[in-house]
Amino acid sequence: MSGIDVKELRRALVEAGLLVFRVRGEEVHLAERQNVQLMEAGVRVRGGEQPAVTVVARAQRSDAPTLGAESLLDLVRSRTAALCAAGYQEVDASTREIRNVSDTDQVLDVWHEVTLCRPVATVAEAVAEATLAIATERYIVPAA
Repeated sequence: MSGIDVKELRRALVEAGLLVFRVRGEEVHLAERQNVQLMEAGVRVRGGEQPAVTVVARAQRSDAPTLGAESLLDLVRSRTAALCAAGYQEVDASTREIRNVSDTDQVLDVWHEVTLCRPVATVAEAVAEATLAIATERYIVPAA
C-alpha cells in the first residue's frame, strides 16, 4: 500500500468542509468551533505509510460523580458502538486527570477516554471516515 501525502490529505479535509486544528508530523488534528474558539475535536487523520483515522471519546467524572471509572468507560464504549460497527477498533482506554495549570496539585476533573482507530487506504476514504467521526458523539454525558 502506498502512503498518503499529508499536504494532500489536509487539503482534501479542508475542501470537505472540515476544520483543521493543527498538523503534527503525519497527523492532521481536526477542530470544532466552540463559540468563537477553535478547539481540538479528538479526531486525528494520519497520512504517511499507515494512514488511519483515530477518535478519542470521553466521559468526565464531573458529569457523573457517582459513577466509577469502568462504568464511565463502558458508557463511552456503548455510545461509540456505531464506530465499532463501521470498522473502528479500540486501541486504548485510560483515565486522565485534568490539573490546574497554576496549581498542579489540584485535580479539576478526571476524563475517562476510549481511543478508537480505523485504517484507511485512500484520501477519499480518510475524508469519509473523518466526516463520520466528527459527526459522532465524542463528549459523552450520562443521562440524568
